[in-house]
Amino acid sequence: MSGVAGRSGRKTFVPTPEQRNNVKILTALGIPQQQICRLVINQQTGKPLDEKSLRKHFEREIATGATELFARMGNFIVANIFGMATPAGTVAIDNQHVRGTLAIFFAKTRMGWKETVADRHKEHVGGPIEYQDTKDARQRNLDMINEIAQRLNAGKTGESSEG
Repeated sequence: MSGVAGRSGRKTFVPTPEQRNNVKILTALGIPQQQICRLVINQQTGKPLDEKSLRKHFEREIATGATELFARMGNFIVANIFGMATPAGTVAIDNQHVRGTLAIFFAKTRMGWKETVADRHKEHVGGPIEYQDTKDARQRNLDMINEIAQRLNAGKTGESSEG
């Protein structure tokens, strides 16, 4: 009961700070709302929230969860790439190789950089690849066609093409 005279029913759901934080993190990680609902339990009923209630009571967390995570991750990555003080609660990466890998990852994902792709065979596949100039190949084909045509014409007239 609501405790108010003339009004019956259960009290409005009030999320706990822990539930708010969990919804924010799960949203940031890309977990679908349907699955998040299973983890948010209404203390009054002991049952999970439905999607409509989740969106109603956790509107801000759903809207800002991903942005906050991306900002924190970006801050961490950039601080480590440049060897700056890391954000509170995080550990600096001292390994130069890992920092270089982070820099490459950042350049590819945030700056649009990409590696050049070379189409090379790693193994010998039965011999060298021969390159033929297009004009030479075309001329050889025309020469073969003319030779065949001469032989056919010679056969019609009874002449020998050899000779």
